[in-house]
This record gives sequence, C-alpha cells and structure tokens, in this order.
Amino acid sequence: MSTKVIRDPIHGDIFLTELELRIVDTPEFQRLRRIKQLGMTYLVYPSANHTRFEHSLGALHLAGRLASRLRLSEEETTLVRIASLLHDLGHGPLSHTSEELLARYLNASHESITAETIKSSTIAEVLTEAGINPERIVEIISGDASYLSRIVSGEFDIDRMDYLVRDAHHTGVGYGIIDLDRLINTIEIKDNLLVVNERGLRAVEGLLVARFLMIPTVYLHHASRIADAMFLKATEVAIEQGELEFQRLIRMDDYEVMSFFRSSRGYVRDIGERFDQRRLFKKALVKGWHDLTPTLREHVLALRHEVKKLSRIERELAEDAGIDYGYVLLDVPPEPSYRELDALIAEEGEIKRIEEVSPLVGVLKVAQKSHWSLGIYAPKEHLEKVKRVAANLESYVD
Repeated sequence: MSTKVIRDPIHGDIFLTELELRIVDTPEFQRLRRIKQLGMTYLVYPSANHTRFEHSLGALHLAGRLASRLRLSEEETTLVRIASLLHDLGHGPLSHTSEELLARYLNASHESITAETIKSSTIAEVLTEAGINPERIVEIISGDASYLSRIVSGEFDIDRMDYLVRDAHHTGVGYGIIDLDRLINTIEIKDNLLVVNERGLRAVEGLLVARFLMIPTVYLHHASRIADAMFLKATEVAIEQGELEFQRLIRMDDYEVMSFFRSSRGYVRDIGERFDQRRLFKKALVKGWHDLTPTLREHVLALRHEVKKLSRIERELAEDAGIDYGYVLLDVPPEPSYRELDALIAEEGEIKRIEEVSPLVGVLKVAQKSHWSLGIYAPKEHLEKVKRVAANLESYVD
C-alpha cells in the first residue's frame, strides 16, 4: 500500500510504500542527494545538477511499472522495486568520475560497494525487520541471471530507461528521448529470459540510437572528460601523499570532496581552485580509434590496467615539456561496448539476438568506435610545449 507520493519532473507522481519510505529515509540513501548523477558534466551543461537520489526513485518507479506489466507476484514486485531503488547506493563522489579510482585502487566497482553497504548498514536492519533477506537484494543487483536481475541491470533495463530520459531533460539535449511506454509494454518473460516482442523492436532501436547519440554529446563530452581526468589525478596525488585514505573517499559526497580540495594544499588545492573558476586543462593531443595502429591501440588500452606505467608516461611527458608532474594528463577511455546490443527479441515464436533482426545494430557496432579517443591534456599556458612532446606519443607508450 502506497504511503508517500513524490513529484518527479520525468515520471510525475512516484508512489512509495511504507517500507520503501523507510529505506529512502536512511542516512545511506539520503547521501545520494549529494551525489551528482553526471559528475563533472555540470561544468559543460549548467543544469546537469540532478542526483543519484532522484534517478534511484525513477528506477523504482519504472521497475514498478514493468512488474505490473509482467504480472509479477507481490513478493517479486517488492524485491525488484527495492533492488532498483538501491542499485546505485555504492556510488562514490561525482558518480562515475570516482569509479575509475575504485577500479585502480581496489579492483572493485560501485556495485560491489553497493552490496557491502546494503549488507552492513541500517538498510540491512530495515530489510530484515520487513522479512526480506538483504542478500537476495544484493543477488538481484549483482546480476544472478534471473529476469528480476535483468529488469534492474540488463540489456534494456530500468536503469538505462530512466537515466537516458533524465539526463536528456537536465542537460537540455534532445537525443535521449525514448518511447518508454512502448518499450515497457512490449517486454515479456520467455524461458526465464527478459525479451521484447516484435512490436517493441523499434522502441529498442530507439533506445540504442538515443544512447549512441548521448555518449559523445553528454557522457564523453571532451570538457567533461578533461574535468574527470583532473579530478582523478588530484585525488590520486592526495592518496599517494597520505592526505586522503581511499576508504574515506568512497564514503564522501560531492560537497565533502570539493571541500577537501579547497582545504588542501599544493597541487590538489590548485586543481580545486581550477574547478571553482572553471579553468580546465585543454586538449594537447586527441587520437581517435582509427588514428592509432592496432599495436599502439592495444598498448594504450592496456594502460587502463597498468596505473603505474600510465603515471610514469605522464611524468615523462611533463619532464620533457619542462613542467611539473600532474599538469600533463593522459586520458584513456575503455574500449567502447554496448550491452544493449545483446538484447533479445521474440519474433514468430523464436528468441533472437537483436542483431539478427535489426540491420541498425550492425551499423552501430561499427560506428561505436568513433566515440573512442585518447586525449592528452594540459593547462592553457603550457599547451604548446605539451603539444610538441605529445606528438611523439608512441615513443612514450612502447
């Protein structure tokens, strides 16, 4: 029975049960009010100040709609709504901006922090009192291959449905608009799998195209990537200098981490001031996927898992340019991939992968490489010196 109504700019009224309201009112969930959904993107799109809090409520709402469409039992509906509500609980400050540090320092993801938080916080007490095993919620979020899990985290899950529409709304970008009604109303369960029937094919294609267009326009906008790289380096320096413990960082919110930057000293303080004044580094070098030889591309991508080598290259570039360490940043994004391309379509009684029925998927698979580019960034005042040394990138990477 719903006890609380929350007004949302995307979905209108969102109804919470008494249990869901108790979860929302825990300190761990309230922290999400202070975690920006799009990290540093507010420096590019000034209205991109929406948070993980509202996104999580939106995910719950869509999970409820989908559960109703699929005629799930009351127990399954409760489980999938709560899992959707809590799926982003473990995000560090500035969302995905700090997630890179999780991978580098803990070989972990925000999902693993989410699981730990659910099992060891007041949320576990609330769930247990309601007769729900916190481990079951964690299993659904972590991906146990059930249809409940795929509703929360799958090829066309409620997470993507909400964030695409919400991010488009708050950035003012028109590319993230998808047909939510059609998509939800054509999802079915077949052989314990979540599939879209053939009437929903165009809605899935619309989601694919929306995300394809949002990636370069919003999620990988060059200024946002530069700000992310600056944040990562400043945080790494603070950790290496003993000013900040990583376990403390992942529990911070956006306000706390920015306050830490401002109250720090040296390089970390300078980066904090640059954020406050929006004096971001500039592009000294950008190389696209097809600008690199396959061998060099392989070596560059490997740097994502060789943090010490990446830092050594940055140090050598800075030394050769005659500037201090930390003022030349090498940004290597992950190889592009789209989980949505594994979506399942039910057509004429058969379950097929979307690429078997949609010519558009083949085009997107090829085109997605265009979103990837390596970047080398430096302050405006040092840009020309860094451009000269960065031109010999291959000699630093090999």
